[in-house]
Amino acid sequence: MILLSQKITAAIHKHWLHQHRTLKATAYTLATLTALGSHFAAMPTYAQTPSAAQIAQFKAMPPAQQKALAKSMGIDIADLTGGAQGPADEPNLSEKPANDMSEEDGELLDVDTDMEMDEDNLKEEEEKLPVFGLSLFKEASDLFKPPANIPVPANYVLGPEDTIVIQLYGKENATHPLTVNREGQIQLPNIGPITVAGMTFAKMQELINMTVAERMVGVKASTTIGSLRTIRVFVLGEVEHPGSFSVGSLSTMTNAIFASGGITEMGSLRNIQLKRAGQLIGKMDLYDLLLAGDTSGDQRLLPGDVIFIPPAHNTVEISGGVNRSARYELKDNKTLAALVTMAGGLSNTSHAAKVSITRVNKAGERSLVNADYTKAAGKGFKLHDGDQVIIGDALEYIDNKIMIHGSAKRPGQYSWRPGIRFTDIIANPYQVIPGTDIDIALLQSMSPETGRIETRVFSPSAAWVKPYTELDPVLNGYDEIYLFDLTSDRPAMLEKTIELLQQQARFKEREQLVYITGSVKFPGSYPLTMNMHTQELIELAGGLTESAYGSNGEITRYEISEELERIVMHVNVNLQDDPRQLTPGDTLNIKQVPLWKKRETITVDGEVMFPGVYTILPGETLMDVLTRAGGLTPYAYPVGAVFSREELRNLEQQRLDELRSKLEADIAIGNTEVGVGKKDLESDEAEQLLEKIEDTRPLGRMVIDLPIILDDPGSNDFPLEDGDELIIPRYKPSVTVIGEVQYPTSHFFNKKLNAGEYIKRSGGTKKHADTDRIYIVKANGRVIEPSRSKWFKVKTEGIEPGDTIVIPLDTDRVDGLEIWSKTTQILYQAALGAAAVGSL
Repeated sequence: MILLSQKITAAIHKHWLHQHRTLKATAYTLATLTALGSHFAAMPTYAQTPSAAQIAQFKAMPPAQQKALAKSMGIDIADLTGGAQGPADEPNLSEKPANDMSEEDGELLDVDTDMEMDEDNLKEEEEKLPVFGLSLFKEASDLFKPPANIPVPANYVLGPEDTIVIQLYGKENATHPLTVNREGQIQLPNIGPITVAGMTFAKMQELINMTVAERMVGVKASTTIGSLRTIRVFVLGEVEHPGSFSVGSLSTMTNAIFASGGITEMGSLRNIQLKRAGQLIGKMDLYDLLLAGDTSGDQRLLPGDVIFIPPAHNTVEISGGVNRSARYELKDNKTLAALVTMAGGLSNTSHAAKVSITRVNKAGERSLVNADYTKAAGKGFKLHDGDQVIIGDALEYIDNKIMIHGSAKRPGQYSWRPGIRFTDIIANPYQVIPGTDIDIALLQSMSPETGRIETRVFSPSAAWVKPYTELDPVLNGYDEIYLFDLTSDRPAMLEKTIELLQQQARFKEREQLVYITGSVKFPGSYPLTMNMHTQELIELAGGLTESAYGSNGEITRYEISEELERIVMHVNVNLQDDPRQLTPGDTLNIKQVPLWKKRETITVDGEVMFPGVYTILPGETLMDVLTRAGGLTPYAYPVGAVFSREELRNLEQQRLDELRSKLEADIAIGNTEVGVGKKDLESDEAEQLLEKIEDTRPLGRMVIDLPIILDDPGSNDFPLEDGDELIIPRYKPSVTVIGEVQYPTSHFFNKKLNAGEYIKRSGGTKKHADTDRIYIVKANGRVIEPSRSKWFKVKTEGIEPGDTIVIPLDTDRVDGLEIWSKTTQILYQAALGAAAVGSL
């Protein structure tokens, strides 16, 4: 019985997979099946996947309850066991297979295998085409109830529980709502019972009018129908919920089908049968409604009617170049043309000449049949049950196009025709963007013989001067033209072409590529065009730069010997007088003028006679530039000179970026909350520090002693680099205090005051100040560290004008926040540099 439970469990998993279309979706929960005690009730639709405990609970159920549960879910025990299984058929659990694995373990492995197979089957089901017409039943059945306030048709047949409203007028005025009783009669006052059941509405009106006229002199009657009765009908066969249903007496066959939840995927939409008293009354084809809006077959129901939905036969699938891909049910006309008509006709991108039909032959094998729908034989092709039809689609690529890339005013696709030339598409220079290199362009073609990519260069300007000559290339289909401007990266533009040429390379046929380096505008790899020489490659690369060493170049070429060894050669060439033919893999190096340097400048600002930006030559020194700038003014304070270098600015910016990232991470994980039972640093302080980092701009200051350089330039002067900046501040008699003090500010210099007194004048230190590591930054940027004693009790180097006293953060006390010390140190340095620059 354990094995049977496992099989039922696997089948439940299978059922769950089928219902929800994915293994990870919501599924049936066995725990919710408990009704009374340990009995299981019907499964809910949107429960969760059964747990191990719930499956164990299911296995512990008596066999009868397991079978009942399996039956309620549409699972046949016989399908799992191979037939009826009674106590005598129970497996012997005491026996062990030859591989020492219990049958229970082996069966569990089979269940897992079934689950894997179910995943594959589920994917196949998801890929199946929808059944045409079933989407009609997706809406709620309440939306398809017949309206109760429409006029009752003359052929409506009366029955018990119908309400008849009789209005008498003339000699006597009265209104009598009368209900048809079980005997099919109504009790009309002053007249008595009148039998109306089984009559049509029109016949009943005639009877009432005639009876009133005969029995009541001077009185006439007007008869209408009030509330209508309900009738009970049966909907059976391939519907979601077969059974008996109560519907309105005006209901039709479609109303009853909606009440049953709609037709299943197995049901027929073209052979819906209406039976009455065991006799077939009529058939309905829903395709008439779906395709033509014809409701003539939708007959009105009578009590006891049976609607039977048989399984569908002769179903075929059609997809591809049709307007409505789906699974259709064929009836009498089983031709391909009839199927295409039902599928909404061919799409506007279809290729009707290619129709593939997959069918299962008598041997149980799939075979492929092709048909041409553009011909009569193809339209009349007879289809079989289960055929899968695929109408070909138009190809994605366009076979008669020419592509223009780059700096044309209207790049894109152009129609090709025989004999078309470049000037037929771009007739003059006004059709390209200003700044286009009109001396060189690349034409990419596909060889009609081999289908391989070939390239050539031509001159658009020459083509415009002499159109329809050999200078104006004739174009073929699939040709692509690349027009270059004077600024864009040309190897990047040709990346797709280069990739195609690389893919074409094979044994004994090298990549049709060449390379150019050195003093050209766009060095890199380029296609080796037909008969390309060095001058064409230089022009394709944008031409020589101003740093090119005349026309001197070098070709590096390698070849493969007969012994399959690589031979490398370096050939010096005169690029103008002796253009060389290029071969695949050649590298052309354009030599540069010796000692060529780009224009280098430095900035001199502040208290110099002629501040500004100065161009420097290699080897020029600081004193050379100061001399060119006219020297210092009388107000200059050379001790506080600020010298910065581009390389150091970049390093400082890198450190700032790293610290910002680290601080953001610390704030995110709450590392600012440290200390013993309290926050030594509040989160808002961390945010403020982060904002300071964002606002800080690196200075890249390098410490120099300008007075010493001025006194002895021969020993202390140094060469400058591109991007250097020298700022000579004006003399300022002040001392600045920054860092962990109450009020960071500057004070007038007083030679009688020491560092501790300046700190006191700034309000003293904060609780996080490290008073043992206070240091002084001199006016020229040099840092001195006084005695370790608090507040410089031992006399050290004196305070001078322009000095800055820095009180750092105590990172030992604020455990784990060394990053704060590093960050504040950089911020202090940036503040010192900004203060020096701001004094100008």
